[in-house]
Amino acid sequence: MFTAKDIMNPRVITIGPNETVGEAIQILLDRRISGLPVVNDNGDLIGVITEFALLAAAYDGKVRNDPVSKHMTKQVLSVDENASLQSIADTFIIHRVRRVPVLRANSLIGQISRRDLLRAVEAQGKLNQEAIAAAAKG
Repeated sequence: MFTAKDIMNPRVITIGPNETVGEAIQILLDRRISGLPVVNDNGDLIGVITEFALLAAAYDGKVRNDPVSKHMTKQVLSVDENASLQSIADTFIIHRVRRVPVLRANSLIGQISRRDLLRAVEAQGKLNQEAIAAAAKG
């Protein structure tokens, strides 16, 4: 059975809490992503900044110079590296999020998107079918 660490993307684009909103906007646009985990110098997840939160810059241009920490969500949904596919799916369904950070202790080690989860479910289903077919033959 797959766990979070088996299906996560370990190459996560992050931002520091003292970087500016303008820098965060540029990263999102350049990388074509909709959110960034915010990590401290130790690699600990301390927040998330999303496109939605950054829309404040549309109302006040001065916001572009604010630190990310001022606009980030501090209560972040995350999963442990050993979380099951079912518990990850529960997080996506219940909270209607697009991605979840994967943690080992408090440190960010990866991220899982809804698409990553669907790929894993499909792969696991194929493995189960192959095992059933092999058992029937043998």
